[in-house]
Amino acid sequence: MAEFQEGTLDTLMERLCNSISGFDPEWVKHCVPATEEQIQQLQDILAEYHYTIPAAYLYYLRKMGKDDGDLLERELDFCEADIDTVLELQNEEDLEKGFLCFAYSDPFTIGFYMKLSSMDDNPSVVTDWEEKNAESFEKYLFQRAFHMYQKSFAHRDVYSASVCHKEEYEEKDKGDCRTCPRQWITAKERMDWVVQTAKSYNFEKAWFSDQTHFICYTLNYAFEIKVCEGYSMSFCCDDDKLLKRVMHSPLSKVFDTISKLWGCMDRKDG
Repeated sequence: MAEFQEGTLDTLMERLCNSISGFDPEWVKHCVPATEEQIQQLQDILAEYHYTIPAAYLYYLRKMGKDDGDLLERELDFCEADIDTVLELQNEEDLEKGFLCFAYSDPFTIGFYMKLSSMDDNPSVVTDWEEKNAESFEKYLFQRAFHMYQKSFAHRDVYSASVCHKEEYEEKDKGDCRTCPRQWITAKERMDWVVQTAKSYNFEKAWFSDQTHFICYTLNYAFEIKVCEGYSMSFCCDDDKLLKRVMHSPLSKVFDTISKLWGCMDRKDG
């Protein structure tokens, strides 16, 4: 079983490697650090805009900046996060806004950024459209590790639910969203509802959850709910009988409640 360890920032990479090695002991052998020369190149670029490399990212670069064993590159198909790519990605427009691009998916033209600040050693992660992807780079790394853990199970069920159908949203008066029973205005409010519902079924939220990711895991399963424009929920396990029993468990009540509220549930079996 994976045990995703919480601790101080200076132990970040040790904890991350130990956590992943608990279910994939070969992974760490593929990790290759960035060279100090490459790290200095990036530091010199940031210094022109009065920034330094955030400590959390610096720890990552020194452990696996050249090759992270596909930890970040699993985020999207053809996503690249190696130090050579990162050096090429830096540009004046992003850096003047205080954004450090650390990963990019070319086919999807989606970049992943850290919001730089002289006061923050563990910055939040956002996408191209400045939508928060993770509360901190540390949590982002552990969320990626959790997705690796999910893939270690034999069986997976995935559910997704939109807050509104696209056609409905375009036709309705946007002011009606505040009173719509199928809409909470912010991702935070939607997550607050998820947390409250999950607590009633004794699901314990993992420490690397945040305002858009509710994560829970045990020896027998891995469970995640993501909220942004809507809901995405996944349940993974090795026992197909357990997967079937989920449909009669407290977990299924969370799914059922959401599907009844929004009435636009799509189910995909994987």
